[in-house]
Amino acid sequence: MISLTALSKQLSEPSKPFDSWQPTQCGKLPIIINEQGQWFYDGSEITRPAMVKLFASVLCKEGKQFYLKTPTEKIAIEAQDAPFVIVSWHIENTAQGQVMCCVDNLARQWLVSAEQPLYIQNYKTVAVPYLQLPYGCSARVSRSVFYQWAEIANADERGYFIKSAGGKFYLS
Repeated sequence: MISLTALSKQLSEPSKPFDSWQPTQCGKLPIIINEQGQWFYDGSEITRPAMVKLFASVLCKEGKQFYLKTPTEKIAIEAQDAPFVIVSWHIENTAQGQVMCCVDNLARQWLVSAEQPLYIQNYKTVAVPYLQLPYGCSARVSRSVFYQWAEIANADERGYFIKSAGGKFYLS
């Protein structure tokens, strides 16, 4: 059986050394990521999945601003909410127990764990769970996934929660 660490490493894309990159800010691009995780350039949707995945691979958030960051340039872009949306999920069995594996709108997989926890934030005046992703990014949990989790959730004095990677992650 695979370990949680090995599974996490297997699912992650090659990590960018954002911390060692110190580029100068080069202004702003007319790129907008809408609330559904769709990317637009100057009002036109970017429909090539490979292009969106390339941009997403260099996306980071510093403070409240999203950037496309490379070793030589850092360009501001706009995200109307979280840049990604969790659209499905499944359970993986590891040597440390069961872990929830979430799939985002770009078909990337993320584990719900202490390193990538759920947190609650208001979205259109409703408290909604988000998954914390690397480099300051996040993914909003879609309504259908939230309802699936609500069906399997446990409850305690703090509220409803799901279990993953040995931890409790609250849904409200």
